[in-house]
Amino acid sequence: MDTHTFFEKLKESPNPVVVDLWAPWCGPCRMVKPSLEKLSREYEGRVDLWEINADENQELLRELKVYGIPTLISYDKGTERVRYVGVKPYGELKSLFEALSTGSVPVSTGLSTLNRIFRLVAGTIVLGVGWSMHYNWLLVAMGGLLLFSAVYDRCPIWKAITAQFKKITAK
Repeated sequence: MDTHTFFEKLKESPNPVVVDLWAPWCGPCRMVKPSLEKLSREYEGRVDLWEINADENQELLRELKVYGIPTLISYDKGTERVRYVGVKPYGELKSLFEALSTGSVPVSTGLSTLNRIFRLVAGTIVLGVGWSMHYNWLLVAMGGLLLFSAVYDRCPIWKAITAQFKKITAK
């Protein structure tokens, strides 16, 4: 789909739209697909799901500034509301569809771009100062922690560890 057609269809859509940008070779895309299809059926007539193959629509991805897949972008009346990058749990996706179907503004739970950049810069500075002070391990650890806090929500290892921890503590 070319960019002009995409934006025209968005403006004409009577329902809010969730755009799923995916690729057939993408494992995480295949993981989230069943949840999206289930929610699409559940919210049929209230929220539309558009699945767009990233490999076949490179120009559209550049226009939308999509740098990783899977990416979900929700639109209401042609205006972008929230963007999710990576796999999201079913509950978070359901909240997105529910908010869109009721006319609410979906809330993104991820870090804002400005917050992420601030943490990366601050962490790098603290880490550099700690390293230059003959390995001040407290500053090095604080810098590393700041850097990790900027990217932890995108780390699959962190997600797996916290999921296991939740299972253990829920018993």
